[in-house]
Amino acid sequence: MDRALAATCDHLLWGAADLDVAVAALAERTEVRATAGGQHPDLGTHNAIAALGRKRFLEVIAPDPTLRPGALARWLASIKAPTLIMWAARTPSAADTAARAEASGYQAAVVEGHRARPDGKLVRWTNVFVSGHGGGTLVPFFVEWHGGSHPADDGPGGLRLQALRAETPQAQALRAVLKALDVRLAVRRAPTARLVAVLDTPRGRIELAGP
Repeated sequence: MDRALAATCDHLLWGAADLDVAVAALAERTEVRATAGGQHPDLGTHNAIAALGRKRFLEVIAPDPTLRPGALARWLASIKAPTLIMWAARTPSAADTAARAEASGYQAAVVEGHRARPDGKLVRWTNVFVSGHGGGTLVPFFVEWHGGSHPADDGPGGLRLQALRAETPQAQALRAVLKALDVRLAVRRAPTARLVAVLDTPRGRIELAGP
């Protein structure tokens, strides 16, 4: 795997209308069953996690019917089948990432996040959402984890992220945004915009794509 990808990609978000259905679909394709992660009360979602290698994971995310739905939960409820919706790049400093984005002429929103693990312990992080670039979810959001643990440590093994790329009609423009944010990602020119993740699994190599 490209070392640049290993340095930037933290996790992939595979969204669905129903978490149990999505976990079962992933298990059918890969023989790996993601384990419960926890709830996001501020989003109205819950998730399950499968490791994709060291400090990298696949987050299966869906509306939690026991929570008040936020905008993301409402959007996920409309999805017909599980799909790759976005990705996150790991940063050692959310503040520095936000400053870099703003210095490049973009807007940066810094958002604190948390969820309770099934054992009751809290997982805490800081997200940076960059806007004003026109790249949509092909441009990652950024995450700084707090504490010594990482969600990938809680997920079952068996999957490995082999490659991640963006496809878009605006390849040059996307490359310029990613360069400004110091994100390294393979970009291909294609008729429609989507993310493509190539995973090695116990059932062979598969692709997850979307949105």
